[in-house]
Amino acid sequence: MFIFLLILGASLMVYGFKKRVDETKEQLLFSSNKEWIPESPLVASSEVSLSLEAEEEVKDLRHRMEMLEKTLFEELLKWQMERESQKSDLLPEEEAELPLRDSEVFEEEEVSEKKPMPEHVKKVWDLLKEGRSTAEAARELGISKGEVLLLKNLSKHYKE
Repeated sequence: MFIFLLILGASLMVYGFKKRVDETKEQLLFSSNKEWIPESPLVASSEVSLSLEAEEEVKDLRHRMEMLEKTLFEELLKWQMERESQKSDLLPEEEAELPLRDSEVFEEEEVSEKKPMPEHVKKVWDLLKEGRSTAEAARELGISKGEVLLLKNLSKHYKE
């Protein structure tokens, strides 16, 4: 059975190679004879009609693009005019905040009136003021160094 499959596979491979060689020969013959075959008027007219259709399609697409650009420009102009009218209606305080809203840059707001410092933050702050390191303060309070650093940074937002 194994030998039969080997022979069958080898014969199919030979047949495939022979078929490919024949196709290659036909292509070479056809391409060399193509120079001698005069072009039929049907082929030339179909190429011309395709190019006319393509030109019409391009013209149509250009027209549609121009219309879209015009519409887009008009809508953009309306939007800017509405924005300017809304901007003029704003109060002076709101006007100062407007550039911040437009640029979408969010900065930390400064609190004009600071809240009193919570007790756990005060303990950390006092230990650090005494000159102790974050590790010593963490050990004494029974919290991690990261918590001590976090509370130290948070203490900036409270009254002393």
